[in-house]
Amino acid sequence: MQFELDRGSREPLYRQLATSVQQRIRSGALPPRTRLPTVRQLAQQLGVTRLTVHSAYAELQAGGWIEATVGRGTFVAERIEQLVLPPEAQLSGDVTPAGVMADLLRMSQLPGLLTLGRADPAPEHFPLRNWQRATELALAAGGGSLMIYTTAQGDLQLRATLAELVRERGFSAGPDEVMVTAGVTNGMSLAVTLLAPPGSTVLVEQPTYLGMLNILAARGVRVVGLPMDGEGLVIDALEEALRQERVAFLYTIPTFQNPSGVCMSVARRAALLELAERHKLTIVEDDIYGRLAYEGAATPALKADDRSGVVIYLSSFSKSLMPGLRMGYLVAAPALIKQLVPLRQAQDICSPLLTQRALSVFIEQGWLHSHIRRMVPRYRERRDALLRAMERHFPIGVTWTRPRGGFSCWVTLPAGFAETELYVSAISRGVAFAPGQVFSGGAPSGAHMRLCFGAEPPERLSDAIVTLGALLRERGTHRDLPTPALGDYVPVV
Repeated sequence: MQFELDRGSREPLYRQLATSVQQRIRSGALPPRTRLPTVRQLAQQLGVTRLTVHSAYAELQAGGWIEATVGRGTFVAERIEQLVLPPEAQLSGDVTPAGVMADLLRMSQLPGLLTLGRADPAPEHFPLRNWQRATELALAAGGGSLMIYTTAQGDLQLRATLAELVRERGFSAGPDEVMVTAGVTNGMSLAVTLLAPPGSTVLVEQPTYLGMLNILAARGVRVVGLPMDGEGLVIDALEEALRQERVAFLYTIPTFQNPSGVCMSVARRAALLELAERHKLTIVEDDIYGRLAYEGAATPALKADDRSGVVIYLSSFSKSLMPGLRMGYLVAAPALIKQLVPLRQAQDICSPLLTQRALSVFIEQGWLHSHIRRMVPRYRERRDALLRAMERHFPIGVTWTRPRGGFSCWVTLPAGFAETELYVSAISRGVAFAPGQVFSGGAPSGAHMRLCFGAEPPERLSDAIVTLGALLRERGTHRDLPTPALGDYVPVV
């Protein structure tokens, strides 16, 4: 039984082995009840340590792929049907923000799937040891008092730490202006609940984050999408919308926008703030990617130049640290925070106090900054691997952005491509992406897809692009599109 490992890859050997076994099970090459080699046999065959094989088998067993019985051996799981069904059979079939979000969350549980659909950080590089140390330090200091409820606004120690942290994004705030949230999504939901009653109108960039579109749709809020270009939101379009619409607020991701990857220019930011002040327009700024800059320092947050208090600032640690923490924060005037607190209290009372205190310790110890410094070069390498692979394998007529930060690349397809068919076909071949239409606050302009590079190592990104390139040539309205020479590549928004 042969399994190949790439010792030059940064992906751990045990994970490569686990993925290889998963792929062979899914293909039918290893049917249910097939006996697998013992840990010792496979270690000798591959020239790796027994710990490597044991770790791979443990991961496979945890995922339900294999079963181990003392005295009998290790076997492919007998009831494996739910894992080897074609992934497209598990899709919701609902190509809407809510449907695609559900699909992407479901796909994250399918081992072996090349996932370019979710804008996630790299799980193999999570700083688990330092997080454990932070938790132990928090428990040592707080003991059982950390296992009780806290205020809906959040732990005061963490809010004070966050008030210091935002200075790095160019503005100052006091603990009374900070509210702890369950990720950025919770902050967005609170802002929508407070500012945009059902039937009201919210302006968004087009394309924009599908999570916000999902929240607005669930609340019965009308969405108006505004065009973007290479410098971000088109201000003239915003001004025209403000003349025509009564607007609850504008939602924007000015720094490394999701899904386009575009960073709003300094001039546009100034024009946006001037216009907002003149029209008394509230701006909800999502700055979740602001610390992940790959080419020099990131532009300060929009909030940094907000002199009249029109900007509500949202961020979280889902991209810069670990999404499973579900820890984010909102910065706004104390009067607005006071209105948001009972809304959060009515939802889930508060975020876990132990997690809040551990996060505060983690930041104060300098572990957040050291983690980001370590990860930025790795994410830059993954972005570059994605761009190189698209240059090499995507057909002429397909264009894309070149993000200077964040995790998202926006790909524009030639006219006539059927996004939904491409989405389903790619999953059936083991590759997931997010179809562009779910990022639109209005009628989408053309066919697109969002490709994310944070969660996959460079070699797996290349494999995914080879598959997508072949599908683009097969399914495009222009059959047999040639693969471009490197000089034919022109990135566009």
